[in-house]
Amino acid sequence: MFKSFLLFVLCVLGIVGCGVQGGRFVTTGSKSNSLSSNVGCVDIVVGYEKKTDRGEELPNEQNLLYVLIVAPEVQEHGSSSSNDYGRYVTTLNRSWSTDKGTVSISIPWNRQTDTVTIGKQDFSREKGNVFVVQLNPDGQITGKQLPSLGAHSNFTELLDYINKQLPTEELFSSLRLSK
Repeated sequence: MFKSFLLFVLCVLGIVGCGVQGGRFVTTGSKSNSLSSNVGCVDIVVGYEKKTDRGEELPNEQNLLYVLIVAPEVQEHGSSSSNDYGRYVTTLNRSWSTDKGTVSISIPWNRQTDTVTIGKQDFSREKGNVFVVQLNPDGQITGKQLPSLGAHSNFTELLDYINKQLPTEELFSSLRLSK
């Protein structure tokens, strides 16, 4: 009888624990804005750091991750997006329908290791929370990491910041938000 009760308690704790985010950060949502001048979007992932080094909770909601995705030389016919706020990984999924098929990307952020993966590249988010992703017509994905931007910057501030960080790259200076 005691073994059955113990098994029941463990099952209940397992079910109750499902859906709870683990890792160093909690993501509470994201904001997205499409680009009007090129195929792509700007995403801002919102949340807070779970605990300080002293174990204190920090429910100070802020922008934790800034991502610009651009696909030059692609003509879009529609787009879709979804986000997955998993136990340890937050994933941004974006896709665009084109004449040549679908162009898509998934960008996972492992909140436990604080690592963002873009294509085949891994980046430590501690070194900067701004990421520029380029989807090339040949299907290759390239990513760049930029130094951190403030905790409450908006879409326009993000594009301005990227232009200041990458002044010689014409592609980024031509980007405009659709909204």
